[in-house]
Amino acid sequence: MRSPTILALLLGLAISGSSAPALAQKADALRAPYLDFLNHGRTPSELLRYALANSEWRVIDPATGPVQQLKAGQRVAFVNQGRTALFVIIGETSLATTGANMVAAHIDTPSPRLLLGKVTAGNQAVLPAGAHGGIKGAHWMGRPLAIVGSAVKADGTRVDIELGSKKDSFAFFIEKRNGNDYKVIASSKPTGKKDGGVGFVEVIAERYTLNAEDLRTSELYLVPKMPARTVGVEKMMIGSHGQDDRSNSFIAWRAISELKDTPERTAIAWLVDREESGSRGRGGARSHFLELVYSYILRAQGDSSVSEAELMRALARTEALSADTPACVNPNWTEVHEAKHAPLLGRGPAMFPGTGHGGKRGGSQAHAELVARALRVFGKANSPVQTAELGRVDEGGGGTVAKYLEHRGIDAVDLGVCVVGMHSPFEIASLQDFLWAYQGFQQWFLAK
Repeated sequence: MRSPTILALLLGLAISGSSAPALAQKADALRAPYLDFLNHGRTPSELLRYALANSEWRVIDPATGPVQQLKAGQRVAFVNQGRTALFVIIGETSLATTGANMVAAHIDTPSPRLLLGKVTAGNQAVLPAGAHGGIKGAHWMGRPLAIVGSAVKADGTRVDIELGSKKDSFAFFIEKRNGNDYKVIASSKPTGKKDGGVGFVEVIAERYTLNAEDLRTSELYLVPKMPARTVGVEKMMIGSHGQDDRSNSFIAWRAISELKDTPERTAIAWLVDREESGSRGRGGARSHFLELVYSYILRAQGDSSVSEAELMRALARTEALSADTPACVNPNWTEVHEAKHAPLLGRGPAMFPGTGHGGKRGGSQAHAELVARALRVFGKANSPVQTAELGRVDEGGGGTVAKYLEHRGIDAVDLGVCVVGMHSPFEIASLQDFLWAYQGFQQWFLAK
């Protein structure tokens, strides 16, 4: 295959050679489902509801109810407060004996979040917002935005909120920012029932029967009003907000959902929340939800009680791919990449064995044995893998959930599709990379 230039990659011309038509046809089959996934999964809660509604999984809350027996081939989804889930196919061998093959990806995305603790009819014209994750404020200025998320009423009823999306003729936009402090235009002036005007609070009350007090409970995010779309004349790229890391989340979920064979080792796709804010909280990778699920499976496979040592052995026998998105080379900012070790769009998923910042501090480091195993598995799936660095050596960098897996004794390596314009409101990813990652993930789930 002729090595394409970066410009050619960005124009959707990455596929060449005799196998191009077959690859394009297979990748094309992922386009519509992925666009649907992006447009209906803009928040972690939305995304999990979509995933559960569009695949067949028996849902279990491991924190409540009695343990039910699990047999080889059964498909179960362990869900935590509707914000994180483990999609599990029980393997032929027990979790205690061989551990699991896991792919972990995060479903939260960098975006501004509204702060409505003190909103009233008199101060609703301009709404405050703060950043979730590492976003560049300038990217969000003057861009038509929608509001999505939820709030909970005093009686405990959860209400899903969507304002300014494609079905509305209006939008929101950020008028001013100071660092991560944003001022969001919501109406032309403060208003209330006395003057008969309609403002943000009045629309919320009319559409969702929520009042300003209810909005104190809200989890509302600003997202681009523009839906996800194809990019390039060959339609082999996708442009959208939030592809870090909904791209790998989609591939992992679809790969395990469409797995036809019962794996020898238990297969797990973990879609986890809170990665962009340090993986803290009950829905993050630092929580003990993974241990709770492992304990449930061990008991469901015959152990009436599970000791801490047995739990730790099952975790230590697990091998994982931390499927997160490195930044593909951006031709406008080539100086921030390590030229010989930077991933290119359309050349396959990227493996970066080491994460962290200068001197690899605060990150993870995969062992050479696991790197070789992952390359061998992807090779068996005919999926090329790029080896990469997260930005320039000792200058760029970042973290993923890999270090929290390794802390539990799980052998983990970072491997996922890359995006151009990471953390911006319009990231670009390659469907060809999706296809290769999908094939590789499926082979990983089946690996012995």
